[in-house]
Amino acid sequence: MDYQFENLGDERFQEFCQALLVKENPGMQCFPVGMPDGGRDASHLWADGLELAVFQVKYVRNAAIERDLHKWILTIVEGEIPKIKRLIQRGMKRYFLLTNVPGTSHLDSGSIDKVNAELSQLVGVDSICWWRDDLARRLESQETLRWAYPELLTGVDVLRWAFQHQNNDAEQRRTSALRTFLGDQ
Repeated sequence: MDYQFENLGDERFQEFCQALLVKENPGMQCFPVGMPDGGRDASHLWADGLELAVFQVKYVRNAAIERDLHKWILTIVEGEIPKIKRLIQRGMKRYFLLTNVPGTSHLDSGSIDKVNAELSQLVGVDSICWWRDDLARRLESQETLRWAYPELLTGVDVLRWAFQHQNNDAEQRRTSALRTFLGDQ
């Protein structure tokens, strides 16, 4: 399923990405939106205390029409290199870039393979980009997170909720009204 990440806007998209990261890694540190963060939107120090990962979120308002995705991502990262170098000096071992832009999967020539290969080389540590599909697949199993960001709800989410919550007469009337409305649409 494709979620309409553009409905969130840039700051709310960053908050969504942080919430998704926290769901996967409860020890995640999230930094405030809209403040100088030194190239970090979130970070995680693994249990060994030696593996620091930094997560940077980049949002595109019109992701579906962004051309030359590979170059766009690398241009964004090039602008972050001074910050990234400072983070490496402070112990960063892995760098993640999260974006709402769709990647392409052609072996070795698609934007996903190209960016992953060049990102690690450009940054100087193990690096990976989480594209639109990466975020969507992670979100699919997080129903409570979708309800926390209602801009991402789908018709299936609303129908599932309506059918699960028809325990009394009032809820059954609401469900009937919803079915009638959706049938009319």
